[in-house]
Amino acid sequence: MKKVKGLLGLVVILFLISGCNQTESKSIVLNIPHVDEYTFLYVQGVDKDGDVVPNEGASEGIKDDEKIKTFISKVNKLEAVRKPGKELTDKGKELNNPGNYMFILSDTEEMDNKAYSINFYKDGTMHFEDPDKNEIVYISTEKHPKLLKELKTLLEITY
Repeated sequence: MKKVKGLLGLVVILFLISGCNQTESKSIVLNIPHVDEYTFLYVQGVDKDGDVVPNEGASEGIKDDEKIKTFISKVNKLEAVRKPGKELTDKGKELNNPGNYMFILSDTEEMDNKAYSINFYKDGTMHFEDPDKNEIVYISTEKHPKLLKELKTLLEITY
């Protein structure tokens, strides 16, 4: 669980650092790297009581290959745009609110080799990592609230 906390801390720091002095650019179709290598999907959110789920000490994650492949097919190749760091940082603060989720694709349960993060907000906004760096720098050009609902059903997320 210390690794997960460290990873969460790293994500926040990356929000703060990434995108500093960057200007907004044209939209791109985002390609998630290593799509055939992911075997684990970690999902973290906040429940209605404001508690982080899964709770500390729990190593909840999805190992079902079919669900992981379906998840990837639904979120891969969406249109996104690089945004200034402040906008990402401000939105990133909402991750502590119920209805917002962090999804981490990985090739191991320890998430210590290949990992890719996507933040999904209850309004349908998505933040993506740069495929070449471990920084969240892209934001979806459109909001996808129906997609979030589909993913929650697919992955049996109840929080």
